[in-house]
Amino acid sequence: MNILLHRIRILLVAIPPIISIVDVNAGSYAFYTAYVLLALLLIKASSQFPKAGNLLLLAELIGFAWFSYSYGGVLFLLLFSTLIATFRSRPAPMMCVFWAAIGLLALLSGLHGRDNEITFAVAVLWVTTSAILYASNEFEEKRHQIEDLYGALAASHAELDAARRRMQDYALQVEHNAQVEERNRIAKDIHDDLGHRLIRVKMMSEAALHLFDADTDRAKGTLTQIRDQLQDSMELMRRTVRRLAADGEKDARRYALDRLVEESASALGITVSFQVNGHPRPLYPSLELILFKNAQEAITNAVRHGKATAVTVDLDFSEDSVALTIANNGSLPGEPIEAGLGMKGMKERISLIGGRLEWQNAGRFSVTTTLPLLGG
Repeated sequence: MNILLHRIRILLVAIPPIISIVDVNAGSYAFYTAYVLLALLLIKASSQFPKAGNLLLLAELIGFAWFSYSYGGVLFLLLFSTLIATFRSRPAPMMCVFWAAIGLLALLSGLHGRDNEITFAVAVLWVTTSAILYASNEFEEKRHQIEDLYGALAASHAELDAARRRMQDYALQVEHNAQVEERNRIAKDIHDDLGHRLIRVKMMSEAALHLFDADTDRAKGTLTQIRDQLQDSMELMRRTVRRLAADGEKDARRYALDRLVEESASALGITVSFQVNGHPRPLYPSLELILFKNAQEAITNAVRHGKATAVTVDLDFSEDSVALTIANNGSLPGEPIEAGLGMKGMKERISLIGGRLEWQNAGRFSVTTTLPLLGG
């Protein structure tokens, strides 16, 4: 836009003197040419010395008004060139009015002696041109604002996309860590529990072999114990395999709390109730995983250490957080409560996202995991 206006400004300085030369006396050609060259020099100086721009524009108005007054013709169009240069600098609204008024006075001075109709028409053209240039500046300003807003929006979108990718990477990392932790737990269970049972079965089998000839009744009793031990080992193995292999829809909801409640009740032989309060909303996979793992740890500890037979799982949604409370009817731990490896693991998981872990020992022992919700 500025390049186009600059070209129009040059044409308004070059073409009117050429048209008006027919009204100039032959003896004044030298001075006339000098004035035209001076006008071009003023335009060049305005672009070369922007700090003195207002002073040079005022000099243009005075010089072009005198030039039009002295030689007539269409030299008044030179003042329109100055008007374009004035609005190209995008002055404040009050300055636009000031320059338009000063230019109009200079234009009327240059049109002195012309017919009133011509003077009025040129004055209307001046006012109209001023209004058009002002509107053009406003439009250009709005366009720049829109471009700036679009650039800021694009930058925000890029930041949001980067944050989304980081969240996805974090969720994958948490899930991977959870899988490693679960494999380690299963390996420990197999080594400590199932391995111990099998060793005991082996020793009892060797004892039964020696008792067959000496004491048949004791040998039969030992075989009965071996059968019971194998039954328990098979049940333990079945639960371990069930934890390792999930298929179909259940695999798609690997870390669903309702599924954990169902599996815990059947695998541990206890009563587990589940209740959701507040206004439920979808959770990020990382948050769902942390809640699942903490609930799993709390239920296991309730049965293992508290000998609980009934566990309640409450999930409470608030405006900016979600709280998971696991309470049980088992024996209460002694005071003060010392956090073991399980509790430390729960704390480490929630500390990654700014959550907190609390427990209460009044009436029933309960553990509460509170996680902040993004956008809350």
